[in-house]
Amino acid sequence: MAIVLPIQGLRFTSEAEWDYSKIITPPYDVITAKRQEELYNKSPYNVIRLEYPRSLPDDNHQQNKYTRAAAVFNEWIEKGILTREKKPAIYLYEQHFSYNEKKYIRKSFFCGVGLSPFEEGIIIPHEETMHKPKEDRLELLRHCRTSFSPIFGLYMDRDKFVDNYADQLKSNQDPAVDFIDDDGQRHVVWAVTDVLFINAVTKFFKEKKIYIADGHHRYETALEYYRENQEKDSNPEKYNHTLMALVNIYDKGLLAFPTHRLLTTVNIKSEELLQSLSQYFFVKEFPEPPDRQKLLSLLDKSLTGADKRELKLGLYTSERKIFILTIKKYLQDDKKIFPWLDTFILQELVFKNIVNLENKSQLEYLRDEWEAKLRVDKGEASFAFFVNKPTIETIISLARQGIKMPQKSTYFFPKLVTGLVMLQLGTV
Repeated sequence: MAIVLPIQGLRFTSEAEWDYSKIITPPYDVITAKRQEELYNKSPYNVIRLEYPRSLPDDNHQQNKYTRAAAVFNEWIEKGILTREKKPAIYLYEQHFSYNEKKYIRKSFFCGVGLSPFEEGIIIPHEETMHKPKEDRLELLRHCRTSFSPIFGLYMDRDKFVDNYADQLKSNQDPAVDFIDDDGQRHVVWAVTDVLFINAVTKFFKEKKIYIADGHHRYETALEYYRENQEKDSNPEKYNHTLMALVNIYDKGLLAFPTHRLLTTVNIKSEELLQSLSQYFFVKEFPEPPDRQKLLSLLDKSLTGADKRELKLGLYTSERKIFILTIKKYLQDDKKIFPWLDTFILQELVFKNIVNLENKSQLEYLRDEWEAKLRVDKGEASFAFFVNKPTIETIISLARQGIKMPQKSTYFFPKLVTGLVMLQLGTV
């Protein structure tokens, strides 16, 4: 059973008229160095200073980005810039956004979720993780003891019990936060302290599982931090939860996109790569797409779903040639190629067996197909591999079987923002 808890969240004090568009950030894992600097310059209260602080040349064990984050965090609490909710609450959240000229609303809610090791089958991952990001997040958690950004969790509620109940409350309560960010997205948050609603949600989740959509590194970090405190704290249970935003998989605003692969510097020529690929794939060349729309149209028509038996991938080379790769039928029975998923086959069959990719710095991930093509055209990468749009059903099905997809297999759009609600551990 999943443990869902109301929290006394930390928020920017409601007494001040904050321009939230200047103080929120994306999650740390999509922030480039350039974007980090832009966020620092937006406002002295931008939450980048907590979520993803700068490193400085003279950093050492005593003075570093983690100690600075803790100092800023403590200062903001002392000055009343951040204040804790007076009563335990569940925070209803709507993101209003557009994609391909169509408008969407994604509904979710912020809450505390009890930690559970993956092997217990209550909180379920769908992607592999990397060691270095977990080290970074753990060190930040040790210094600040606070979840600054929510983990993105999914749950199954075909009847939309939680959503329908939440909609009733929204209609009778003014939002605590309502603003439009620099990307044109509208963010609306309601702090709900209604005991009947909280009890109903808590009871509902006793029969549910939670699937991690985004934030695997932060979840594993929260587990590790709890384990550390079991050994040294007299009351370790106050660390046995983390901050999540939970979304119903049947929500019409839940969009998932592929994350494509760029090979930067590799010791293989296009002709050699294509020859090796022809052992496993039927290779068909198409004319170079002259613009973004033509590229997207080709990929939409050519690529089958990640769960289809006739699995296809896209490849773009430095010779400005694009190919559609269709995996050969006889490989379906090869037990070494499992699961039947494009990102897994790309990782195991192409990158390991054909390219002999050993250095992960040679591999980059991009969501934008046209940007990936342009990177190859500019000589910044040797090849771009285009993968299929993952279906929510595939993600959930594989997760339930205990199969983890390769890193960066999915991209849920839009990202949850950081800075709306934070969870200081020990305050639930």
